[in-house]
Amino acid sequence: MSEPGAKEALTDALEALVEGDGDMGELADSIAFLTAYLNAFAAPGFVCAMVPIPPNPAGEYEGVGGVAKAWSDWGATFETVHGEAIEIIDGPDTVVLFVNQIAVTKHGGVEISQPSAILVKFRDGLASRLEFHLDRDAALRAGGIPAGPG
Repeated sequence: MSEPGAKEALTDALEALVEGDGDMGELADSIAFLTAYLNAFAAPGFVCAMVPIPPNPAGEYEGVGGVAKAWSDWGATFETVHGEAIEIIDGPDTVVLFVNQIAVTKHGGVEISQPSAILVKFRDGLASRLEFHLDRDAALRAGGIPAGPG
């Protein structure tokens, strides 16, 4: 049997996560997984983007190392950021993972729960772009997947 391609490898890992307890662990755990995956499957010119709720512009980070930088910038406000994987949606040349982020702020210890999504786009069989979205429907649109009723 041949080695799985980039999309299949990611989908298999995410399905196992969702079918298990969905616990993505703390920020560092997720970044370590993504970095290992991308070291094997990132396309030349790979970009990571943090996509906030409009009208704020997306922040883009180049290369696999950009993933850790993006999360470091995002997580700077929080003492902890924990993820719960909820659902995978498979699109043409894309995979979207719906996540619930639970974060505790550094100042005041306020717990925040934020529905969000991780979108991975594929080109020529490799991961070309990773986007972290705070708006799940925007992630679906960005991935060319019709949003469901809601």
